[in-house]
Amino acid sequence: MIEENWRKGLLLSLITVLFWSTLPVALKLSLGATDAMTLTWFRFLTAGVFTAVIIIIRNKAAEFKGLKTAQWIWLCLGAVMLIGNYVLFLVGMEMTSPANAQVFIQLAPLLMTLGGVFIFKESFSRFQMFGVVAIVIGLSLFFSDQIQQIIKSDYTTGIWVMFAAALSWAIYALIQKKLATVLSSQSILCFIYAFATVGLFFWSDLDNHANISSLQWWAIAYACINTVIAYGAFAEALNHWNASRVGMVLALTPVTTLLFINTFAYFFPHLLAAEKIEVVGYMGMVCIVFGSMLASMKK
Repeated sequence: MIEENWRKGLLLSLITVLFWSTLPVALKLSLGATDAMTLTWFRFLTAGVFTAVIIIIRNKAAEFKGLKTAQWIWLCLGAVMLIGNYVLFLVGMEMTSPANAQVFIQLAPLLMTLGGVFIFKESFSRFQMFGVVAIVIGLSLFFSDQIQQIIKSDYTTGIWVMFAAALSWAIYALIQKKLATVLSSQSILCFIYAFATVGLFFWSDLDNHANISSLQWWAIAYACINTVIAYGAFAEALNHWNASRVGMVLALTPVTTLLFINTFAYFFPHLLAAEKIEVVGYMGMVCIVFGSMLASMKK
């Protein structure tokens, strides 16, 4: 039962936050060496190979035999949505900064939370609803701080691209939750990764990688491994916990992302510029952390 494993769901959600928080820096460095389509293809290929090995070892491949036509359609739609999220996120990141990209992609778990409540009829206690309110207030303060900088930098197009990326991810996440009753999380991800690898192959450029530096190769490698761990943890979290509460924990992502970016920029200023955070932004960060703690508690 979901409630009996809420601690495991919380831990897996926090692992997802950790890896997603460190991803934007790796992606920003990687995009200096390759284009968005090719990088996405590399990430899906790596994740597909790792996940295929896992389901073969666990003898999970037989799960696909019992799927109905409608379930295959849901699988394909989930794959298309996740591909859209990956590509749109990278395109949007090229139009803005890593921190701002992570701020706007944060609409994704909020949309997933709404989907969990309205589609799967997941309920929150009054105490947890107080946490949701704190998160919304925190995000509003955080957004108000960052939006002023975004407007000054003319990131308007990037904002809309990020919104599309967030929406496509939320749809994928809800499909992942829906299919969890008939397929294991790794089987769902393996199909999506294989679908994406084949689909993006014809859009990728595999010939122009002679001038990639060792640092950029490390960034690309981390982005690929990050996909395996982060999405594996996220999919398992949905198996053990309500989608709405997983979404509340994921609200921590922009906070931890900014902290990591500024820490990275402090030690490697020649690779990445630090993000400026005003007092209002820090107040929002406190509200987000506090709200996520309340919303994710069992009682």
